[in-house]
Amino acid sequence: MTFPVVLIHGMWCTGANWQRVRELIEPRGYRCFAPTLPAHMPVPDQPLQVARISLREYVDALYEEVMRQHYDLPPILIGHSMGALLAQQLAARVPPLALVLLTPAPPWGVNGLRGSNVVAFAPWLMSGRFWRNAYKPSLERASTSLFNGVPVDRHRTLYETLVHESGRATAEIALWWADLARAAAVHSDEVRCPVYVVSCGQDRLTPAAVVRAAVARYPQAAHRYYPARGHWVIDDEETEEMMHAICGWLRPIEQRYVSCPG
Repeated sequence: MTFPVVLIHGMWCTGANWQRVRELIEPRGYRCFAPTLPAHMPVPDQPLQVARISLREYVDALYEEVMRQHYDLPPILIGHSMGALLAQQLAARVPPLALVLLTPAPPWGVNGLRGSNVVAFAPWLMSGRFWRNAYKPSLERASTSLFNGVPVDRHRTLYETLVHESGRATAEIALWWADLARAAAVHSDEVRCPVYVVSCGQDRLTPAAVVRAAVARYPQAAHRYYPARGHWVIDDEETEEMMHAICGWLRPIEQRYVSCPG
């Protein structure tokens, strides 16, 4: 029995950024699907396309993409950063076998702006009408806030894979108190599957203290803390060990489902 895995990328990324994770888990028998969020394909007018897209549009698009797969088994949802927030929202609509949240962005009601990540978002916040402006950090800021923990000689290559992110979606997460529509809200009581959360001590985008707020919403959550890792856990020096641990956590869940489907 082969379980499907839906990999949901974060800010500035595309589905292609999951390549390392796919290489690690597909040989274990998982069927991976890594969709790219709307307006994230690297085309010349991508910043204009993405600028005003809401988190809700992202979730709606993910729901439609997953429904088109016609899975015969409940999928495992794995999200990174903003993608982990979206994965929680999607889990309320597509009941998963399990939910894996890698350095998740904060949901509505949790203050995610801390000193460490303000550095990454400062140019966007100071741009004026920033909620309407697509944003991509400079290489220097990405190296400091996103790729710390990854060998420096890989930073430029990783940076070249990044695209612009929606100013509206960024504001819905970072400035949740101003979002009356609560686009970043997560209804954790509707997520009944097992949950696994990863946080990192050197994460400058979603600090461990912010991630712990996500963990607290799920009494069933298993939490793995890596004191020396940064935010880019999808392709750093410890990604292989992390995915090995996650697969080990998933196996009993899969076996229980096989023994007693539903």
